[in-house]
Amino acid sequence: MKKLGCMVLALCISLLAGCGSVPESEESGVYVQKNGSVVSVDVEEFTSDYYETEELESDIETAVAEYTEEHGRNTVKVEELSFLEGTAKLRMKYRTAADYGAMNGIEMYQGTVIDSLAAGYIYDGDFAKVEDGKVTGMATKQEIYEEQDLNVVIVRANMDISVDGEIRYVSCENVRLKDANHVSVREGYDLAADSGTAGVESTEVSADGAGESGSPAEEGYSGPMKSEVYTFIVYK
Repeated sequence: MKKLGCMVLALCISLLAGCGSVPESEESGVYVQKNGSVVSVDVEEFTSDYYETEELESDIETAVAEYTEEHGRNTVKVEELSFLEGTAKLRMKYRTAADYGAMNGIEMYQGTVIDSLAAGYIYDGDFAKVEDGKVTGMATKQEIYEEQDLNVVIVRANMDISVDGEIRYVSCENVRLKDANHVSVREGYDLAADSGTAGVESTEVSADGAGESGSPAEEGYSGPMKSEVYTFIVYK
């Protein structure tokens, strides 16, 4: 079901920070909870009249009803849809990461490392070790495989993701580490370069927010949500 995905994309290209219970955020975001469910908050400017607002609300409700009819009750639900002073806020809860992915037209997986391997995922690319929200060096995929009971979120999308736990390993390509449980994924980001672990000077952010290496601006990102690159976030 991609109808709602298009709707959400029209509002925002998702991102969030936070840990523990889901925060009451006024910024857009995606948060993966301990039980594997996903909460998304999408906040965006919305200049429309009353009838267009009603139409958007109706379309979202219809899309949710169609999805739950096919996939089961409580697979997805709208927790809040509000329009205030030119801003639209949409808060939704998905039973699983797979439900979030299906509704938004992207690929997302959540489970343990060993379960992800059984599902056919291969941990390709460079990985960074993370302690207390800081990169401490590079990691091999064999190191990650040996910690098979750790949790992992795998996604093919440009977005910010928060996990309910402490990140231990994370992909380097297209990734910027925000803190101990939050990463930002954008085409052009390079965690190895940013942290200096690849023997490259850390990327400095210019006045317009774009890194010297060509990283996209952190604020007001308007690039594609879909990505050809898998991002792995391994956490405890």
